[in-house]
Amino acid sequence: MLFRSYSDAGMFDQAFAAFEFSLEKFGSFDQRSCDIHFRNLKKAREFDLSLKFFRRVLELNGRVAISVHSMAMVIDGLFKTGKLELARQVFDEMLERGLRPNIYPYNSLIKAYVNGGDFDSALGMWTLVDKNGVSGNAATYTLLIDAFTKLGKIEEAEKLFEEMTNKGVRTDIQFFTAMIDLHCKSGDMKRAFVLFDECVNQGLSPNAHTYGALVNGLCKLGHMEAAEMLINEMQGRGVDINLVVLNTLMDGYCKKGMVAKVLHLQAVTEKKGMNLDVYAYNTIACALLLHLMVERGVSPNTVTLTTLIDIHCKEGDLVEARRIFREMEKRGSSPNIVSFNALIDGYSKKGSLKDAKSLHEEMEKIGILADVYTYTSLIHGHCVVGKVDDGMKLFNEMRVKGIAPNVVTYSAMISGLSKEGRSEEAFRLYDDMLEVGLKPDDAMYSSLVGSLYA
Repeated sequence: MLFRSYSDAGMFDQAFAAFEFSLEKFGSFDQRSCDIHFRNLKKAREFDLSLKFFRRVLELNGRVAISVHSMAMVIDGLFKTGKLELARQVFDEMLERGLRPNIYPYNSLIKAYVNGGDFDSALGMWTLVDKNGVSGNAATYTLLIDAFTKLGKIEEAEKLFEEMTNKGVRTDIQFFTAMIDLHCKSGDMKRAFVLFDECVNQGLSPNAHTYGALVNGLCKLGHMEAAEMLINEMQGRGVDINLVVLNTLMDGYCKKGMVAKVLHLQAVTEKKGMNLDVYAYNTIACALLLHLMVERGVSPNTVTLTTLIDIHCKEGDLVEARRIFREMEKRGSSPNIVSFNALIDGYSKKGSLKDAKSLHEEMEKIGILADVYTYTSLIHGHCVVGKVDDGMKLFNEMRVKGIAPNVVTYSAMISGLSKEGRSEEAFRLYDDMLEVGLKPDDAMYSSLVGSLYA
C-alpha cells in the first residue's frame, strides 16, 4: 500500500497525501495502517505531525477507526515535548467525541501533573479514571503513591494499596518500592520492612532502588549499623550497589560526624573502580568542613548553612536541604534571602511548585522581600511544567513591584512561550528586553526560532 510505504520510509508529507487520496477514492481507511503510521511518527519524534494526523482522523467522525494505542501515543508525545496543556485539551476532545482511551493516556497525564507538582490535577485525573470505568494498572497506582509521598499523605496511600489489593491489580516491584519509600520518608521503618517482606513473599525481586529507599530511611534516622547490615544483605542477594546507595550511606555517616567512615567508604568505592560524582565529593567536603568547625569550636553560621543548602539543592537532595533550612534557627542562625532563594530554586527545578510557592509566601510573611532571583526561579519552574500563563503572571507581578527582570528571567519566559507556539508574545518580550538594554544569548535565539514551528 502506497500510504504504508511512504510512512515506513519516513516520507510523512507524501503519506498524508496518500491518506487523503485513499479517503477520497474509497471513503474509508483501515485502522492497522493508521496505527503503524502513528508508531512511525513516534519513532521519528514527529509529534506535531502526529497531532495533525490525529485531529484529521477525528474530523472524519468515525470513517477511520483509531485504536486506544494510537490515542496513547499522541498524548504521550505531547507530554514528552512539554505540551501538557495541549495534551489535556486533546484528551478532553477524545472524550467529547465518544472515544474511550485505555489507561495509558491517563497515566501520561497523571505523571506529568505529579512531576509538575500539580497534585490536585493528578488526583482529578484519577477520579476521571474511576468515573469512566477504566481499570488502573500498577503504574497508575505507583504514580499516585508518588503524589501522596510528596504530599505526605500516608493514610491515603495505604487506602490505595488496600484498594489495589482488593481489585486484584497485579503489583510490581516499582509499586512496592514507591510504598516502601513513602514510609521510609515518614520515618515508619517498621511498616517499610513489612512491605519489603511482603514483596519478597510475592516472589518479587527487590532492586537497587528498593534497597536504596530502605538505606536512606535508616540513614535519616541515624541507624548506620542497620544500614550497613542491609547493604550486606543487598550484596548477598546479588544486587549491585550503585552510586546513589553509596552516596546515601556516605551522607548518613556525614550527619553522624563519622568522618573516618566517610573517607573509608570513599576509598572502598574508588578501589571498586566506581567514579565518585559531584554529590559524593560535596558530601565529603561537607563532612570535613563541619568536622573541622566543631573541632575548633566554631558554630556554623547562616552563610555556612546556606552554602550547604545550596549544595544539597543542586544535587537534588531537597529533603536534606529542607532539614538544614529548618535547623538554622535552632542553631541560632536565621534564614536570609539567599537561603530562601537556594531552596526555592531547588524546588522549582525539581517541579515541586507547591513547596516553592509555600516558601515564597513564608519569606514574605516574615518580612523578607522576594528579589529577581526568587521570581526567576519560580517563573522557570512554572514554564518548564507547561504553566506558562502562571509564569507570565509572576513575570508581570515582579515588574509591578519594581523588580527588573534580568536576562535569565526573560530567557525562561521566552522559552516557555516558544514551547507553546506563542511566537508573537515571545517576540514581544524579546523586543522589551532589547529596549531595556539586555543582550540575548544563543539559547534565546533558538527558542524564538523554534516558536515559529511549534
